[in-house]
Amino acid sequence: MARILMVDDDLDLLESSKMVLESGGHKVTTVSTSGEAEKIIGSQKFDLIFLDIMMEYPDDGINLARKLKKSGLATPVVMMSAVSRVTGYEYGKCDEALPCSDFLEKPVTPQALLAKVDSVLKK
Repeated sequence: MARILMVDDDLDLLESSKMVLESGGHKVTTVSTSGEAEKIIGSQKFDLIFLDIMMEYPDDGINLARKLKKSGLATPVVMMSAVSRVTGYEYGKCDEALPCSDFLEKPVTPQALLAKVDSVLKK
């Protein structure tokens, strides 16, 4: 069982992802803003964080990922986005500009979500 934080402004996605992950035996906390995420990350320990790239502002997720990396947080962060589907822009890789462990393209199937948890936590 992993403790997972899901950060996304899409409340339907949060609700459905939580149900899928909990059915897989994980404990899931959901928040809808980067500000809420910062507060909860400061007070609780998570094994994995799913972080939407675009929330209230287009770069909320990127900015939060940078802050987390700068703070020394070792928790894996999976960036989620539908940006490439909408704009055609594809994120290349996790690096200093986009500090993350992996990507997950939205919309996401339940199988892909559970598989991503397994693959990232095994790294």
